[in-house]
Amino acid sequence: MKQDILTQIMAFAYSAAHYLGTWIVALVQKILPMAKELSTLADPIGYLAILSIFVIITTLAKKVAFVIVLVGWVLIIIRIVLMTLGI
Repeated sequence: MKQDILTQIMAFAYSAAHYLGTWIVALVQKILPMAKELSTLADPIGYLAILSIFVIITTLAKKVAFVIVLVGWVLIIIRIVLMTLGI
């Protein structure tokens, strides 16, 4: 039976979150060996890490878009001034 696209996307998101969470838990356990039973937190940590990465990327994209729009307006204003002066 074929899986629909939403099921495949959700399975991919779960796999990515699980592996990322497992990696972060292993890293934390190397740094803090006294932390036990963190493996139960692998999935929530993975989902939070993916959401954090998404927020960082969208924030950076907003800043880049703002700079591009600002440069565009500056160039338009310069062009209007040059046309007004007949240059």
